[in-house]
Amino acid sequence: MRSKPSKVGIVGAGHVGAEVAYALVLLRICDQVILFDRTLSKAQAEAWDIEDAIPLLSEMDLLPSDQYEELADSDVIVITVGAAADKGEDRLALLGRNADIIRSVIEELDRVAPNAMIILVSNPVDVLTRIAIETSSRPENLILGSGTVLDTARLKYQLGKQLNVSKQDIYVYVIGEHGNSEFIVWSSASIGLIPLAEFLILGETTLENFKHDYVEFTRQRGYSISERKGYTSYGVATVVTQLIEAILRDEKQIFTVSVKADAKYDIGSEVVLGLPCVIGQQGIERKLVLPRNIEEQRSLLASATKLNDAFNSLGELNQDQ
Repeated sequence: MRSKPSKVGIVGAGHVGAEVAYALVLLRICDQVILFDRTLSKAQAEAWDIEDAIPLLSEMDLLPSDQYEELADSDVIVITVGAAADKGEDRLALLGRNADIIRSVIEELDRVAPNAMIILVSNPVDVLTRIAIETSSRPENLILGSGTVLDTARLKYQLGKQLNVSKQDIYVYVIGEHGNSEFIVWSSASIGLIPLAEFLILGETTLENFKHDYVEFTRQRGYSISERKGYTSYGVATVVTQLIEAILRDEKQIFTVSVKADAKYDIGSEVVLGLPCVIGQQGIERKLVLPRNIEEQRSLLASATKLNDAFNSLGELNQDQ
C-alpha cells in the first residue's frame, strides 16, 4: 500500500512531454502530474487542454509550472527537453546541443527531488542517460533511459502480425544504441517456448529472410515517421507511461532500458545502452544478461564503441571551446 498519493513530474511540455501527460491522465496511472516547462504559457496551454478531458475521466490533478520546486516529492520525473532531430538526422548529432541542457536539469532535480526515479527520453538517449548518471548524486538504479523499449515493441508488433500470433507470446529483444547501431538478438528469439527458427519451419519463410526484412525496419521506423510528420510522440509516450506504471505499481516487468552494461556483457563498465532489466519500485531492480552468439556480441561491441566515442567527443568539444 502506498503511504502517499503518487506524483509524476514531466520536464518539457513539447510533443513528447504533453503526450506523456495525456497518457497518464487517460490511463489514470498516478494521482498528480506536474507539467514543467521554462515557458510557463506553453505548460499552461498543454495542461489546460488536457485538463478539459479530466471531467470525462477519473479525477486527478494536472498542474503546469515553470518552477522546479513544484517537482519536489515526485515519485518519478520524466525528462523530455532538448533539441529535436532534423529530418534524416542521426540522433547522435543532437549530443552537443543537449548535453549541457541535461546536466543543468539533473542538477536542479538533485536539488528539489533527490529521491525521485528519473526517466530520460531526450535524444541521444543512451549518451544523455550516461551524462545524467555521472552528473547526479542519486543512486544509479534511480536513473534510466527509454532505450530500445519502443524499438522492441515495434518489432514484436510487426512479427505478431506476420506470424498471426499475439505479441505477448513473442520473446525477442532489440538492444544496443537507440539508433543506427541497434540490433535484434535473433539467437534467443522464441514464440512462446518454441525457438523462432523452429516456429518458422512450419511457415513459408526462413529466419534469414526475417533478419533481412526486419533489421532495417527496426532501425528506420522512427526516422520514417519523423520524415513524414516532423517528430515522433505517441509510441515513446506510451513506453514512458508503461515504465512509470511498472515503477509505481512495482510490477517487476522486463524492459530494454538505457543502463550501464553488466560486466558479463564484456563491453566495459561505463557505457550506457539499451539492455533488458527488471523494473519495479526501486527502479532498475535487476540487470539481465541475454545469451548472444558471436555475431551478436560483435554487434553489441560495435554499438558500445560508437556510444563511447560519442561520449568521449564531448570532452574534445569542450577542449576546443
